[in-house]
Amino acid sequence: MREVLRALNQLVADGWIESYAIGGAVGASFYIEAMQTEDVDAFVFLPGASGGLVLLTPIYEALVRLGGVVDREYVRFGAWPLQILTDATPLIGDAIRSAVEVEFDGIPTKVFRPEYLCAVALQVGRTKDYLRVQMFLDQRVVEKKDLIEIAQRYGLADRVPE
Repeated sequence: MREVLRALNQLVADGWIESYAIGGAVGASFYIEAMQTEDVDAFVFLPGASGGLVLLTPIYEALVRLGGVVDREYVRFGAWPLQILTDATPLIGDAIRSAVEVEFDGIPTKVFRPEYLCAVALQVGRTKDYLRVQMFLDQRVVEKKDLIEIAQRYGLADRVPE
């Protein structure tokens, strides 16, 4: 995963993306026991994006120049497929803006806060997402009052487990 994080940081340094944050199962693994996942989900702000059609081709081309190999919707760095996702919803935009800085193997990166990981999981709504939210709550790594506030803001309050 080191190569993925280096590539994401280089995309920011080169101006291809304004910022990013890791979400999904890999993001969750910074807080709770790792769950099986196929890829690294990197949610990004694109420079100058103002709605409408978003083309990721320049991002993928930049990732290939950094050593990645395109594999369907992913760019693979060694064993890790990277999926680039935009701030397509207000919830995702807020999750990127409030991401926390962490280090993985000495490499700085940004990860969604646990409350946002849970809110996004509730929004997606798959069984595995609800299970992940329950793990966050059971392991007490999420501030439930913050999760409830975020869920209320995005119309997800009825999905928060007791």
